[in-house]
Amino acid sequence: MSDHLAPQEKRLDVTDESLPSGLPAAALADLPQVLVAPPWAEPRKSRPPREIPGLRAPEPQLVGRPGDFERAMALEPDLVEWDPETYWDDSAGDRLYGYRSGWDIDDSILSQLARGGPRFADQAVEHIKTSPWQGRALLPIRSTPAAAAAAHWFLRLDAGRSPGLDWFDRHGLHAVPLLVPEAFGPKGYQRTTARGALRLLAWRYGPEAVIARTEPHGPEAVAGVTAVLADYPDRPLLNNPTAGFIHAQEDLPPVLTADRAAVLPPSAVSHLIAVLSQWSPRTPYPAVETVADACDTASLARFSLALARRYGFTNWSVGQLARFGGAEAAALIEARVTKSGARRFAQSGLALETLAAFPADLAFPALYRLSRGRLHASVRRLAASHAAAVAARTGSEVEPFADRAAPALGLDDPARLTLDFGPRTFHIKADDRLNLKVADADGKIRARPPRPGVRDDAETAAASLARFRRLAKDLAAELDFQRDRLKDAMLTSRIWGPDEFAHLLAHPVLAALARGLLWIGETSSGPQAFRLAEDGSFADVDDKPLDLLDDARVRLAHPVLLGPDLPLWTEVFADYEILQPFDQLARPALTLTPEEARTGVLDRFSGVTASFGALSEVMEWKPMYWGDDGTAGRAGEWTHLFSRELPREALNAASAEVVDNVHLLAEIDPSPYYREPDPEGRHRIIWIWFSPTKNRRRGVPTLRGDALDPVLVAELLAELGRATGLHH
Repeated sequence: MSDHLAPQEKRLDVTDESLPSGLPAAALADLPQVLVAPPWAEPRKSRPPREIPGLRAPEPQLVGRPGDFERAMALEPDLVEWDPETYWDDSAGDRLYGYRSGWDIDDSILSQLARGGPRFADQAVEHIKTSPWQGRALLPIRSTPAAAAAAHWFLRLDAGRSPGLDWFDRHGLHAVPLLVPEAFGPKGYQRTTARGALRLLAWRYGPEAVIARTEPHGPEAVAGVTAVLADYPDRPLLNNPTAGFIHAQEDLPPVLTADRAAVLPPSAVSHLIAVLSQWSPRTPYPAVETVADACDTASLARFSLALARRYGFTNWSVGQLARFGGAEAAALIEARVTKSGARRFAQSGLALETLAAFPADLAFPALYRLSRGRLHASVRRLAASHAAAVAARTGSEVEPFADRAAPALGLDDPARLTLDFGPRTFHIKADDRLNLKVADADGKIRARPPRPGVRDDAETAAASLARFRRLAKDLAAELDFQRDRLKDAMLTSRIWGPDEFAHLLAHPVLAALARGLLWIGETSSGPQAFRLAEDGSFADVDDKPLDLLDDARVRLAHPVLLGPDLPLWTEVFADYEILQPFDQLARPALTLTPEEARTGVLDRFSGVTASFGALSEVMEWKPMYWGDDGTAGRAGEWTHLFSRELPREALNAASAEVVDNVHLLAEIDPSPYYREPDPEGRHRIIWIWFSPTKNRRRGVPTLRGDALDPVLVAELLAELGRATGLHH
């Protein structure tokens, strides 16, 4: 995520505040030049030289962020097997291979760059310069060809906008000396594109910083770049805006001048639309700030939202919402992404990028919901990435931020729990399970609000009833959402710090769910399981008070962590009739045998049969290519095999220091027809094992089973047990 975000302090939520009526049109002489005669309608102030001979491109470099090199070295092909001693030998030569069997091109290039260094940089750019969807491979390359490719993607291709900007986010002002040879080179198309990229950098960092970075190329280049930026800040990046031709201004609210004494005339509104079309969070068109200073903030915010509503998810109407939009704009973007999803992935990507530039309290909840919604996996991953970036912007991790962002729905505000019927009032009550009831003035409890009577104020009562129904609906949805979050927290062994756990216990919705669950916390005698007692204290399995350490870390209990206390805790929850929000204590507490823990081979499943469909619910049926041992040619040189990538976070500390990847691999017999496997077809499991690599070559060591989180292992054993019908 870029740091070039809209100024948050200037945001304003759109309200129903009425505008003054009968205002005159503003005089053109009182408006900024960009709204009267914009630069794309005027002759250029200066003419940069077409070419500057003798400019030399800097030597290529590879620039990564912490962990990038290690991740690139850990990339593996989707091969059935390969010789790890010889497979990477070709990286010692001078040729980079763009396509290799079993590789995505971007992964292939990144792995070769990590091993071969900058000498492969120009070849890598040549392979991917027409393929912006492989932009990950361009990111570490700092060179003139890479800068030219990124500029072309961003400025010329709709699908290349995001990966091109990603490259400029990574390299910033270091891109300037790389672009200068292209900006004054012999090819006109490349000159125009490189100059547009220089203007982007000037928008972001200021023209002085860009000109200063040009100095290594000499005074003639400095003069040339100065001429390119002479129209700063108003000259568009590349083409003249096309959004200003819109004439349906009657559908849009008026925009007032800053003193609220006049409205923009139609010609200025047309130019305003064109100006807004140039702005997005990562392309911060400076003329927008000129407009913001000249116009009334509230009416400009209304206009911005109406523009996006009127013209939909076009590239030019969405980005500007991040500059002026508030809560309504964030809700609009969330709804549009939910509707369009992966069908319009480029537009959804820009919308998510725009949403991420909103203030964190508006951006994060929407992005987090989208990341856990029912959208295509590609959209969910992108939303999750932006949510993580927003959380990091505030110095937080994702899940603690999600706890803090969980809505209380007014359950912590007595005033919002009062239903006004006019002469009568009722109070909403929520029991320990957050079932809603209503109490009248005498304290009589009702299951629901009564119907309005003849003496009640009909309009006020109807509004109160609608509010009650909306609360009930929102509460049911929020309970489902938070229930799923807590279940995932148990399965991923999430840890709460003391402050985070205290917040959870103080939250009216989260606390209600937490009271139905079993927890494990650090005490002076070690980790101990506890429940939340009725008075808010912590109780152990003997129903005695439990004191956590002041800095205790807390996690949700999984049955596999409880050992012999599991039946005791099950009895406690039954005695107290504690209804759990999801299956916790009833889950199988499965563990590895000593031999499975030592070898990583799940011997219990060897020889067991299962249907293809059942196995597909546990593992992925992936295309794999034959390796480099002379066996090419079998099954069309590729086949399918069962595998599942496991989270590296599940490794214990000792294994995480030496293991890069974690996989669950399986071999079955007979092998199903790879094109259309029969879901009901039965197959015998030859063996299933944990592996630090995808490589199934004989002699490659397995991964010890006890290197993995016992919760993950227990869940995998349960899934495989259900697939095979094997009862443990």
